[in-house]
Amino acid sequence: MLRLIRYILEGNALEALGILLLVLLVRWVFSLLTETKDSHLPQATSDTLLGAHAPEGPTLAPPEVPEAPSSPVPMLLGLGLLLVVLVMGGILLVSQGGNGSLHIVTHTEDPDRDINLRVDNEPLEPVLHDGQHLVYPIPTGPHEIYLRVSSVGVSRNFRADIQRGDALMLSVHPDMCAVQVDMSTLTYGRPPSSTPTRMAGVHVRTLPVVARFTNTASPLRIPTDAFLSFNELPEQLPPSGTASILTPLPCAQAQDDRTTWTAVRELHVGLNDAAQRVGYTEEDPTRGEVSAMDDAQLLALHRRQGAALARETPP
Repeated sequence: MLRLIRYILEGNALEALGILLLVLLVRWVFSLLTETKDSHLPQATSDTLLGAHAPEGPTLAPPEVPEAPSSPVPMLLGLGLLLVVLVMGGILLVSQGGNGSLHIVTHTEDPDRDINLRVDNEPLEPVLHDGQHLVYPIPTGPHEIYLRVSSVGVSRNFRADIQRGDALMLSVHPDMCAVQVDMSTLTYGRPPSSTPTRMAGVHVRTLPVVARFTNTASPLRIPTDAFLSFNELPEQLPPSGTASILTPLPCAQAQDDRTTWTAVRELHVGLNDAAQRVGYTEEDPTRGEVSAMDDAQLLALHRRQGAALARETPP
């Protein structure tokens, strides 16, 4: 359900509404056809069951038999279809009137009360609340955005020109940056030695820090493959796709990829356990360090990591 609402807020409300309506319409028609077929089946009698042929008696007026009530399934499905149309229509109006979304991640105990968000001096209420991740709809066009988190004690002002489908993350504090961590290996088991280098056929294992976002004065455009909570990660990773976590981190700990990786593992204990399980070590280079290596260094790193992997892999 969270992924469906996020899909709608990203500007795909018409597609989502059409798919749901089609599924319910097919189910409704099927139930009607099934009920009609059952109502035309011959009714069994003692004669047809036992094969008896009793002599005909005097003709009597048939007693009036009350009709059996029809099945409530088609009616319930019809009502369900109408309810979905109304609900999805409401979300559609929100999404079409607000073709962008603002995202806030905070570690406060009560985000609903703690966060005060205004757009053009009008208060906004979240349409999606997944733990400490809140999503707010926002109309297209230029806007003045005011954010205050009571527990942080800092007010923030942003300007943004919202385009259709924009998903922007707001920093709750000037010193709170954001970092993006690749989850392809940590969650989905993709081989860690999959970072290509400038040498054809030479792949090495790098720390999974993808990017660091240190400009907190402007809203951050959320990468297409990034999710703001672990619950939102897809169940399966597409063959050619990636999935990453975008998480807030104090800017002092996001100065370079190596310190960032250490800080993220301390913040999310599960990441540290996953890193140890798949074989990440403190000696693994960052992507920036790999891009600065010459051919000899790349080959040496490739052989060293390959030998270590062979020692760790049971026969």
